[in-house]
Amino acid sequence: MRVAVYQSPSQALEAALAWLLERLVHASSGALAGGRTPLPLYRALRGIRFRTTLVLSDERWLPPGDRGTNLAQVAEALGPQADHLLPFPLGLPPEEARARMEARLEGLLPLGFALLGVGEDGHTASLFPGHPALESPRLVEVVRDSPKPPPLRLTLTPKALATAEEVLFLALGEAKRKAVLRLIAGEDLPPRRIAAANALLITDQEV
Repeated sequence: MRVAVYQSPSQALEAALAWLLERLVHASSGALAGGRTPLPLYRALRGIRFRTTLVLSDERWLPPGDRGTNLAQVAEALGPQADHLLPFPLGLPPEEARARMEARLEGLLPLGFALLGVGEDGHTASLFPGHPALESPRLVEVVRDSPKPPPLRLTLTPKALATAEEVLFLALGEAKRKAVLRLIAGEDLPPRRIAAANALLITDQEV
């Protein structure tokens, strides 16, 4: 895993945006992280023309249309470009939604890229340290006991995310420093299950 350290969050986001724009030129499919950190990148895509089909790395199991879902937050940031998003079918029972999303995802693999976050505990997507989903043979998994609310989630698995030709992990803020240091030290955290030689970690924390 290559590491790029920037002096400020704004510089790190600028570098991440350049990386994302370059991939959108050629990729037919890609995965995007939820959460607050990458939202400025998605806002910057408004007005940019691309044809990439985008999937979310994971989704919180909330009622369809709930503003707490990753889809609602990412779609609001993307604006008109939200038409490129392939959403998780939250209106179905969890296992049926999982199977439906997996069937949709199969036609998009291999992913051209994956833009992912890193949590304070080292999780990425809804793949948490030590969780059985890390070993799943499926492309999409139901997470029923997430240590972060809500406890029920859907997530792309390492099997799916590892198909990405290139992976960017974005970890900003002092709260992510310990996780960044653990990753750099080679600890078996979830990003390591996805990352290969094509992975880049962008951070604003000294390492």
